[in-house]
Amino acid sequence: MARPIDPERLRSFFTPRGIAVLGASTKNQWFSNIANYARRLGFDGTLWPVNPGASEVWGYPAVSSVSKLPDEVDFAAVVLRSSQVMPALRELDARGIRNVLVVSSGFAETGPEGKALQEETVSFCKDRGMLLMGPNCLGFLNMNASTGVFAGGSVEGELTGGPVGIIGQSGAASEVIATKILAKGLGISLYVTTGNEAMLTTEDCIEYLLEDGVTKVICAFTEGFRDTARMRDLAVRAAVKRIPIVVVKVGRSSKGVRAASSHTGALAGDDAVVDAFFRQHGIIRVDTIEELVETAGLFARYPLPEGGNVAICTLSGGLAGLYADMCHELGIDLPDLGDATGDALREVLPPFATPANPLDVTGSGFLGGMGRIVETLLADREVDVVLTLSFAPAGEADRFAMDINESWMAVARTSRKPVIPLVFREVSPYARRYYRATGHSFIEHAGDGLKAVSHFTRYARFIRARGAW
Repeated sequence: MARPIDPERLRSFFTPRGIAVLGASTKNQWFSNIANYARRLGFDGTLWPVNPGASEVWGYPAVSSVSKLPDEVDFAAVVLRSSQVMPALRELDARGIRNVLVVSSGFAETGPEGKALQEETVSFCKDRGMLLMGPNCLGFLNMNASTGVFAGGSVEGELTGGPVGIIGQSGAASEVIATKILAKGLGISLYVTTGNEAMLTTEDCIEYLLEDGVTKVICAFTEGFRDTARMRDLAVRAAVKRIPIVVVKVGRSSKGVRAASSHTGALAGDDAVVDAFFRQHGIIRVDTIEELVETAGLFARYPLPEGGNVAICTLSGGLAGLYADMCHELGIDLPDLGDATGDALREVLPPFATPANPLDVTGSGFLGGMGRIVETLLADREVDVVLTLSFAPAGEADRFAMDINESWMAVARTSRKPVIPLVFREVSPYARRYYRATGHSFIEHAGDGLKAVSHFTRYARFIRARGAW
């Protein structure tokens, strides 16, 4: 297996200050994408298009060759045809540039000839002390450091730093993940795509995120790990640090395995063995991007619960029944409420409301505020997590939602038990910013959200079982 890349080496790789783009042109989108994301990040370094036939590209002064780049350049992105990559690497080596992203495809993912070219490229880079990301790769966005080299075009929203790390072997699929994480209001520490992983691997990036001091949860979209033994060691370290690793792993079907192999050349592996490996080492496998985002939200915003018992309150008997059935299918424990809890709830709720779990506060039971209801549920010794009714505010003037939410948020701020809003109403862009500002994630769609709660409580159980509590 390849030798691991030291996290300190990666720290300099992921914080470039002068970026050259070889093959920059107005005839393709690569340089304009890189420049666009640099602006959106608030990047205060320099960008240098390299094009022998242009004096400027998209408004940036261009140089005709690598040899004419200024000394400040410490990173290069290569967007040339695969046959031109090796000559470009030789030029970069001569210029002393050691950090390289190869966006170009046409390597191991295409067959034996491409594989041979990839091996030649890797051999050259290792001999010269160069670090290569890719090939067949979109690059990265280091949002906490306001820098990055990203050639994709589909990460939407405000590029906000935060506690969620994202690693994607698939650039396009991980762009969807990054967009949804940002829309959730979570913020991203480092978003990195790895492509063919000729040198820089998913495992290297996981180790980096475990050591960066900022990331609270690591999300990955992967077609297969390169080094299972190392991944096992990283999972142990992640458990000690209580940094969950949440993974969408494709390849459950034979067609999925073939698609993975043709995309990046990855070996998807036997899926039953992969599942067993994940369960044994506390790696959380999810089936969809939406489930991944909801799960990341809980780990990013809330402390691990001390137990797995969940209390739910809503304003509908029908929803209470629906949530109960869903929790049963997912193995989420909904304990009966204690007698003292029931008595305390009767003092708060309308006389026609019945204390139960899930709790239907009824269509008028929340009008006095949710604070006492949530406080009562939290006081029950059998309850470890509360999912509470919350109204997503439509805007700043929505005092109805604000007042009800503040009543339970005031209680949540002083509680060691996680209190997670279970949103009633559609969540507007304003409401997403609102929940972020108040330090909460939120469950918008019960299907994915309750799956996330299941992962949340099971991971806490895994940590307790390891004695890492």
